[in-house]
Amino acid sequence: MSMAETTPSNTVSMEPILVTIPQAAAMIGRGVTFIYTAIGDGTLQAVKSDKRTLIVVESLRTYAAKLPAAQIKPIAKRPPARLR
Repeated sequence: MSMAETTPSNTVSMEPILVTIPQAAAMIGRGVTFIYTAIGDGTLQAVKSDKRTLIVVESLRTYAAKLPAAQIKPIAKRPPARLR
C-alpha cells in the first residue's frame, strides 16, 4: 500500500473495544474492586471471553462522561513569608 492509498477514510482504528479489569481500572484511575462493584451494579458493561472477564471501553467512557465536574475552592493568597 502506498502513502497515497493510506488516508484517514480507509485506516483502521487500533483503539481497543474491550480491556481487562486491571486495564479498565488504570484507564479511569480507580481500583480493581471498584470495577467489580461497577460491573455488579450495572454501571460498567462486562463480557466473557472464555474464562476472561473483559470490560467494554465504551461503558468506561459513558461512566466518565456522567461524572460531575470537580468543585475546588481557590487557594487563599497569603503574603510572602518575609512580609509576615
